[in-house]
Amino acid sequence: TTENDTVGKKESYWKTNVPTNIFQPTLLDGLTKPTLSQRMLALIVPMPSLFQAGIIASAFGYGFSSLLILIRSFMLPDYVAATVNVNIFNVCIYTGLFMAFVSNIRYQLLQGFLEPKVIEPLFNRYPTIKKMVIIFTRFGNGFIGSYLAIMGMKTLGLQRLK
Repeated sequence: TTENDTVGKKESYWKTNVPTNIFQPTLLDGLTKPTLSQRMLALIVPMPSLFQAGIIASAFGYGFSSLLILIRSFMLPDYVAATVNVNIFNVCIYTGLFMAFVSNIRYQLLQGFLEPKVIEPLFNRYPTIKKMVIIFTRFGNGFIGSYLAIMGMKTLGLQRLK
């Protein structure tokens, strides 16, 4: 077999033998109940891609913001930024780790437990209300995630006012 075949088989194994969510009742075949180790792998498997997404997103976001502040400081020499310059490398690592762990766990709880096991049964007879509750729950989850990320950065000294 070629190297691409081996990689394809490994990817296929993870897709068919690990649930996409720790609370998923069956694997993708719809019949097989996941074992405890497969459920734990459902937490671990998305971590590398979430870590990568966090690093890339924060590199672009903080990099672009820093560039805009630099341009503004150059064009307006009297301008004083309200915050201390951030170390973009450290922020990227922090954001990648935050996405891999905190965002992953929040997603697992929201999509695997709260929505199907709490919201669905409570509001199943009222589809419009159910949709609204899910939208507000997801919005709240995003708000909580942002709050936790900022508080973590402040606690670690990655983001602070002058």
